[in-house]
Amino acid sequence: MLKNGIRLFIVLCSVVAAVLLPKKSYIKYLPVSLFSSSIIMFEIFYFTVHKLWKVKGSVGAMVCDTCILIIGPYFFANYWVFNLSKGKFLPYTFINLVADWIYAYPIISLLRQLKFFKLKISSAKFFTLIFSNALMNYIFHKFYEKCIAPKHSKNHLEFGEADFY
Repeated sequence: MLKNGIRLFIVLCSVVAAVLLPKKSYIKYLPVSLFSSSIIMFEIFYFTVHKLWKVKGSVGAMVCDTCILIIGPYFFANYWVFNLSKGKFLPYTFINLVADWIYAYPIISLLRQLKFFKLKISSAKFFTLIFSNALMNYIFHKFYEKCIAPKHSKNHLEFGEADFY
């Protein structure tokens, strides 16, 4: 019952975060949020295969918790960090340092005590992992902005409105 309450709380917080996010941020930061979520899914798969992360219950419970954590707080936290930092490195780094520390130490500790899941790596290693993910996200976002997004905007300029009617 407690696990379901935690799951519901996570989903509700994610919905509130999604509603409060400025609309223009959805388009601007969607590529990096999808990239980031893909990396996290791969890491969770790796942790599961190597028995570094375990959820009590069936495979269905593990899939449920994985989806709730990735699609919920992780996905929208990524949007919010980029939105609040305006894509600038120093604010992005500072916000991530604080948020990742809060997640790696008090939140993970609480979830361990509530037996939400077992994580067999230290909080320090987990913090290093998620902070390096944040830096990788920033690099990807800058690469996308400079190399991929300009090509897409050029392709859209080739057609006028009359071409679509």
